Amino acid sequence: MAKVPSLSNATALRDESVLRQVRHLGSARSGLREWRLQRLTALALIPLGLYFVASILWLAKSDQVTAAAWLASPIPALLVILFLLAGLAHALIGLNSVLLDYVHTRAWLIAGELLLRAAAVILAGAGLLAVLKLFLGR
Repeated sequence: MAKVPSLSNATALRDESVLRQVRHLGSARSGLREWRLQRLTALALIPLGLYFVASILWLAKSDQVTAAAWLASPIPALLVILFLLAGLAHALIGLNSVLLDYVHTRAWLIAGELLLRAAAVILAGAGLLAVLKLFLGR
């Protein structure tokens, strides 16, 4: 009669063989930079987001001239630009991670990454242009 290994032994053997396969597939440090940058932008977005929401709520009661005058001052303009750049960087890293997880064809992955980067550059340029136009006085 053949001896059947217990469930815990079979699981341990399977895990050990999977670990042996994974160890040689690349560095575990390759995503650390993106992980840290995502956490850093998330931390930066907390106070910037609170400031932005409070400012928008305050500006909701005012007219367009008051809002333009508010954005023409240096501190609000700088904080809005930082909010815009941190938000776009955070979104770009997160969406790139989703692409890496769910797109398995190399060509589609490259096309998706290029599309994401192009969209981020266009949105960042439009946002910066809008803020700087108001800041510099049209």
